[in-house]
Amino acid sequence: MSAVKHSLDLLLREYEPGMKIPSERVLAEKFGIARMTLRHSLEALILEGKLERRPGSGTYMTNKRHSMSAQCRSFASEMKLRGLIPNNALVSRKVITADDILASKLRIPSKSKVLKFSRIRLGNEIPMAVQLSNVPMAYIGKITDEELESSLEDLLLQKFNIAITTSQTEIGGEFPNPRIASLLGISVGTPCLVKATIDIDQKFRTIMWNRTWYNAERFKIRFDSSCNVRLANSATAS
Repeated sequence: MSAVKHSLDLLLREYEPGMKIPSERVLAEKFGIARMTLRHSLEALILEGKLERRPGSGTYMTNKRHSMSAQCRSFASEMKLRGLIPNNALVSRKVITADDILASKLRIPSKSKVLKFSRIRLGNEIPMAVQLSNVPMAYIGKITDEELESSLEDLLLQKFNIAITTSQTEIGGEFPNPRIASLLGISVGTPCLVKATIDIDQKFRTIMWNRTWYNAERFKIRFDSSCNVRLANSATAS
């Protein structure tokens, strides 16, 4: 059964949510598995909610979207909570001179040097998001490409004693430009959730400004908030 499980794990990684998978006959031939054995394994995946049967149409990947918390939580922890292995792939990096807009976002003097880099955020090697980050050079030292592909929060804390204590987040929607769409493997007509984050450290310095594009067909935002509860006899009409 381990060979069957491995084959189906490959299948789940190959197809996107909502996509139709090949017939049992095609899959059995592709993986060299007896059709009855394959059928039992597919039924198990249906019970787990990973696949769904549509009468008269076939079997599809469940069109579920990952729930992304609006709270201050790292991408790696979000992926691990969903049973996915997080990873990053560095796309570009360069040191730039901050214009007035970037300087205002980072609360630094105009024309200050800033490390600007972009990464693809991966879950089980599938592109989940594209992130563009900006960090003032005055707060950090030399950072290698390999380090930029690791957890930024851990890197800042362990190498530069910078602890992110506050994160200010805005979330909006927009269509990706051709470059972002290409990195995410989607069309420019696919809507994206765009998460803009300003990270502040224990010294009240703005350490980082990020913009992250998520495929809105794969992600949804979850807000966890406390509510003020008013006693019934003191509540006013609203």
